[in-house]
Amino acid sequence: MSRANPMTPDERRRALIEATRPLLLEHGMQITTRQIAECADVAEGTIFRAFGTKQNLIEAVVDDCMAPEPVVAAIEAIPADLDLEDTVTWMVRVLKGRIEQVRSLMSALAQSRPHGQRRRPPHRDFHRAVDEAMTRVLSRFDDRLTVGGPTACWAISAMAFAAVMPLADHPDATDPRQLARIILHGIATHSTEDTTC
Repeated sequence: MSRANPMTPDERRRALIEATRPLLLEHGMQITTRQIAECADVAEGTIFRAFGTKQNLIEAVVDDCMAPEPVVAAIEAIPADLDLEDTVTWMVRVLKGRIEQVRSLMSALAQSRPHGQRRRPPHRDFHRAVDEAMTRVLSRFDDRLTVGGPTACWAISAMAFAAVMPLADHPDATDPRQLARIILHGIATHSTEDTTC
């Protein structure tokens, strides 16, 4: 039975990317086009018509995972009435989620990557687009920040990245709110006493 509303080529490519991502996380590069076709509920030939090769589809999944648009959209969706702490908490949560997704995918692919095959370079376009979105949102609080936009973006991104690393096993590393407070207030108490010698 044919679909009442057949998918467009772009919709078909999107469906195949979405179906392939969890398979890559589970099986790495050992996934088969048959598995992908079954998961996407399409004929196996659809994969080759849409992407040419399985490798092209895998590359499309990686590119999609590293695309800045979903992160930019999530950051730009931060409500204007949130205060600074809530805003930074939102940013940390979004960045941690994307970093965890990319890290899981790269780890799954690395386990089945042929020896000597080079890792893809990081996407500079991702960082630039995300930093620009963060800077636009943080500009709401220019009167409350002691550093410029680039430094503020770096601090937020660095903390989110560090929280996802294997050595970050402290409970606070999983709490975006606590990370936001560390970013905004540091680790020292705020005292008016002069501590210089």
